[in-house]
Amino acid sequence: MTSPVSERGYARPELLADTEWLANHLSDPRLRIVDARSKDEYGAGHIPGAVHMDGFGHIPRTENGDMGDAADFAAMVGGMGIATEDTVVVYDSPSQRMGMIAWAFLYYGHVDVRILDGGMAKWLAEGRPLDDKTTALSAATYVAMPQAAVYCSLEDAKSALGRDDFVFWDTRSVDEYTGKEAGFRAPPRPGRIPRAAHLEWTELLDPQSRTLKPAGELREMLAAKGITPDKQVAGYCNGGARGALAGYVLQVLGYERGQAYAGSFGQWSRQPDTEVEV
Repeated sequence: MTSPVSERGYARPELLADTEWLANHLSDPRLRIVDARSKDEYGAGHIPGAVHMDGFGHIPRTENGDMGDAADFAAMVGGMGIATEDTVVVYDSPSQRMGMIAWAFLYYGHVDVRILDGGMAKWLAEGRPLDDKTTALSAATYVAMPQAAVYCSLEDAKSALGRDDFVFWDTRSVDEYTGKEAGFRAPPRPGRIPRAAHLEWTELLDPQSRTLKPAGELREMLAAKGITPDKQVAGYCNGGARGALAGYVLQVLGYERGQAYAGSFGQWSRQPDTEVEV
């Protein structure tokens, strides 16, 4: 049996929500649930009251892959009925989609955002209710205040290259990391950011329960790769979602300098002045 979030040793357990907690708060007027899966998955059945925000396409981004303007994010989520002071719980199957959405809320300064531990897999395994009707909420006031500390931009990534106190965390598959496979949203130049440490995002979740692994186990895995709390760490992938999940998990673990490189390797490999390692 999976232990509750509060018993796994996380530095910031408030960034996660247990399925039981969510089930007991479905009627809370200040709760907003976000389904980060595809539109078809959402339509086939979602947690009651959830609105849809696809983790692979809904977040505003600039043409070159950086995070979009705060006003655009505020208009989008406010229009969906999410207010600045709401508690936001994000879920998907679970996969990396939830990471992109939850981390974006962190980046835009949302005070109370949580990932549903175990996601839809755990919710269904426990026999909890679903709804197939689209949730429509009245527009709300939302104020976005970007938090630079959790975000690695392209310029930040370039300036960090070669620093001993900075680690790029490549969350992709081994074949993507070594340049043998292009992967999702294939970059123009296969390979990796020089000196990047590798730990695939799937290793963060327990394979049976699909919940986040205990803090001690996660810290041990990360430390073995040189990803330690004393360093600035930026998670990345090809398009940003897997790296954003890594950035979010770093916050859960209390890595005060944990970030997501949102533009990720897709952006990095498009630049004419960046080095790619294979």
